[in-house]
Amino acid sequence: MSADEEVRKAQANFKSITDIKEKLEILTEHVESRKESLEEEIEESLHESIRNARDCLEKIQENIEPKLEGIIRERLDILKIKMDRFTEEGLDALHKEIDNQTPILIQKILEEVDGLVTSKLISARNELSHSAEQKVQTEVKKVLSIDKIEMEEKYAKLWKICFISLCFSLAAFGVIFLGNF
Repeated sequence: MSADEEVRKAQANFKSITDIKEKLEILTEHVESRKESLEEEIEESLHESIRNARDCLEKIQENIEPKLEGIIRERLDILKIKMDRFTEEGLDALHKEIDNQTPILIQKILEEVDGLVTSKLISARNELSHSAEQKVQTEVKKVLSIDKIEMEEKYAKLWKICFISLCFSLAAFGVIFLGNF
């Protein structure tokens, strides 16, 4: 190939490259602008989707809340019925157990009451006996002290009488003794 041809070919190639470069720049600008517009569209779509999602959530919440409340009330009613049944069964079982245990408990209470009454009776009898004994002793001491005073008075009188009698007897003995001499 000649140098002219090569220069032409190089110019053609340069022109092709320049055309391709221009087209590439135009394409790049187009892609950039398209990219920016797509990003804006995507952002707008996202915001709109988020708004729609919020609206949907609010609607779902509005729709689900009464249903959930109804389901919860229904479950609570079922639980209440079951608890009432358990309570009734528990009370029945408790009443049966009380009925079964009542005679045993009454017997134990009566035994304890009997023991308590017996001990109280013994205590009362001992107190009464002690009290009566003290009253008897007080009365006996009182009577004995009165009798003792009377006896001492009688003893003093009797002693005087005996002394006087002894004096008379000695005087009579003395008279008789002196009269015999």
